[in-house]
Amino acid sequence: MTAETFHALQQVLERLGDPALREPPSDEGLVARHLVPQHGLELEYAWDERSRTLTLLGLARVPLSP
Repeated sequence: MTAETFHALQQVLERLGDPALREPPSDEGLVARHLVPQHGLELEYAWDERSRTLTLLGLARVPLSP
């Protein structure tokens, strides 16, 4: 992972701390996905409202957007 991609990942995680930018919880639970197409990443994360904690559960490569 390049430094630029890592920096973008940090910024996305910071923004996902904002409730206006997070996906609403799904019927299956609190796990959500967020696509970062310009860097070819898909994040899987969970938000715990009680502790106000964002947990990165997974990071996958996806095809880069044109």
